Amino acid sequence: MTMRVAAGDRHGAIETFQSSWFLLTLVSSVVGLLATAAVWAIPWHRWVNLSTIADADASTVVLLLGAYLLVSQQCGILESGFRCDGNFATGNVGGTLIRLFETAAGTTAGCLTGNLVWTAATYLTARIVGTSIYALLLHKKSPWLALGYSRASVARVKQLAAPALGFVALPLANAISIQGFTLVIASVLGSVAVTMFSTLRTLARVNFQLMTVIAWATWPELSRAFGAGNVALARALHRRAYQAGLVLSVVTGSALWFIGPSLYHLWIHSAVPFDANCFHILLFVTFVNTLWFTSSVVPMSTNSHHQLTLAFVALSLVGLAVCRVLVVQRGIIGAASALLLIDGPMTYLVLRTSLRQLHETIGDFARAMLASPLRSI
Repeated sequence: MTMRVAAGDRHGAIETFQSSWFLLTLVSSVVGLLATAAVWAIPWHRWVNLSTIADADASTVVLLLGAYLLVSQQCGILESGFRCDGNFATGNVGGTLIRLFETAAGTTAGCLTGNLVWTAATYLTARIVGTSIYALLLHKKSPWLALGYSRASVARVKQLAAPALGFVALPLANAISIQGFTLVIASVLGSVAVTMFSTLRTLARVNFQLMTVIAWATWPELSRAFGAGNVALARALHRRAYQAGLVLSVVTGSALWFIGPSLYHLWIHSAVPFDANCFHILLFVTFVNTLWFTSSVVPMSTNSHHQLTLAFVALSLVGLAVCRVLVVQRGIIGAASALLLIDGPMTYLVLRTSLRQLHETIGDFARAMLASPLRSI
């Protein structure tokens, strides 16, 4: 959509927008129906060592959070409308405010009721309200970008299917590497180990969250550059974004190495012990993640990402299987080590794909990383 608007093709952007929306609605409806039918048969109590909630309530929570995720994906379609018309910052702030609103509402509900079902229902309700307001804001900012399905095209839906499934694969891989690892640790070591690993990983990924700000801000600009046929600009944007992400990762990672234990104790107090070895491995994992994540927005900016995201899913499944073995042998340190089996190969695959798309050799790219960021691009 951004590439089409940059080329002056608003009609094509609307067709892509509505076709994408139709495809997402279709897939979400099928997934929602399957989840509604299957969620009640899953023994959550035994799978994740639950001790304070019945299987029926656990199924209700999972179903509500599943609906929350499906509604959240609608925001992704709406965000593309902001992005393509030069309103990326507005769309990003709006999406962030929705997350802030639902987190505040859900946390309040949890504190007042002490009930996971009510908490999940509050998250879903807040997301529905936020998404409705988000859609109204898009209509006000870009009235030419009509909401609905009237201009959806079957041919465009077929064209978008592969890259769309590629984007579906991205949260699937993240679910495997984050929630999947958590479930494995829970099934083998119990809830205390889950809390320890999850909190350590959350703290270690602080610098990764900062880096995503750079990547997401670069994404629409790369799409505009490719849409205008300006590969030189796209190459320069990638170099500077990668360089900034790399420097940020090294600086924040080094700081967390030294002050992480103090921050952890301020956050968790003495409820869970701090495992320094696991934390240091997770910091290294985050650094390796930095080596490919920023570059991944290059193929995603032109819908050329689906092979990479499928590879991400495959590597995440391999990492999950290895995690199961290493957790038995080495505890949460084994789980942290297994993550390197995902990010190491992804670094090679993503950089190779991105540099080829940018018409750049690895030698030129390496020299650009050593150049001063103050140089004109």
